[in-house]
Amino acid sequence: MTLKKLLYVVIAVLVISLSACVPVYEGSDPDVIDTAYTEEELIEIIEDLMPEAETSTTYTLDEFEGAVKSMIQQVHDGVIGIVNESSLGYGTGSGVVYKSDNDTYYVVTNEHVVADYDTLTVVYERNGLLFEVADENITVLGMDPVTDLAVLTFTSSEDFPVIPIADSYEVEIGQFAFAIGNPLGFEYYGTVTMGVISGLARYVQNAEFDATLLQHDAAISPGNSGGALININGELIGINNMKLVTDNVSNIGFAIPSNTVQRIIEDLEDDGIITRPYLGISTYAQVNACGLDYGVCVTVEPGGAADAAGLEDGDVIIGYKTGDMDEFLDIYNFNDLREAILNSNVGDSVTMEYIRNGSEYVSDTATLNVHPDDQ
Repeated sequence: MTLKKLLYVVIAVLVISLSACVPVYEGSDPDVIDTAYTEEELIEIIEDLMPEAETSTTYTLDEFEGAVKSMIQQVHDGVIGIVNESSLGYGTGSGVVYKSDNDTYYVVTNEHVVADYDTLTVVYERNGLLFEVADENITVLGMDPVTDLAVLTFTSSEDFPVIPIADSYEVEIGQFAFAIGNPLGFEYYGTVTMGVISGLARYVQNAEFDATLLQHDAAISPGNSGGALININGELIGINNMKLVTDNVSNIGFAIPSNTVQRIIEDLEDDGIITRPYLGISTYAQVNACGLDYGVCVTVEPGGAADAAGLEDGDVIIGYKTGDMDEFLDIYNFNDLREAILNSNVGDSVTMEYIRNGSEYVSDTATLNVHPDDQ
């Protein structure tokens, strides 16, 4: 029986009871309160006591459209254009303003947008007109080809909105995503496209690039590289960096997750150098050799954090947490673990949940040291 039906049964019983058993008081006793309720009053009283009995929620397309338009208006000018002139030629891309300090603006973009530059120019739009920030007002803080990210600053008296960075671990498959960038140059400056998230940890390896990506179907084209992937709240969930380009494929695009972006920009701001953390395990990327249909079956390398945390060969990692996390990240496969490690910092304390001989355990806490290749 639903709560609403139960409500009307209770009302019916009360009405019958009150009509059949009306007490009679003689005299004028001040302690006796004689109160009568109509059926409508009883319904109102009981609904107040049982607010969950009836809930009505309405969403209209106009309200959704209005929310999207308002969000885009707030963040649109936080995505800028970038021109790279070098001995190799002339190229254009996009960038995202993620921080400001008075007249100095910090921009994250793709490494391949600014690689091999001789001069850079920032391009922005006001009222349909294009303006430039010249090379002498631009500083490149650092670049990382492994994650295809770069950070630069520029100075300008113009006002640019800062786009806040979201937690990409909270991104879910099926949620809306909006790409903002400059496809095919600046004739289409600030193009906005909309799609949904269809993958959370797609591993892609291409030349030096080696990282996990968000997959989405918001249309992107050459020139969108370095532009923003935004959630419906106007927060950055990724930096667009590539798409599949074949005759029989449509709208399979990828973005570097915002948590990876956050870690890399912190390193590049600090000293321009990326130092990767080292967990110290090896595994089969797409097979769980321990016979489970989830988790990462590991071989433990001596001297790494996994070794220091007490893991052994054949353990299956199913959860991962650094000291600043309240809860363990669920680890279903190696791509999940790879992204979690990439989003951690050297010096972070790490704890893991794992399965050993059919039982679940929580590891000791260990410190992530510098990857041997970066020492």
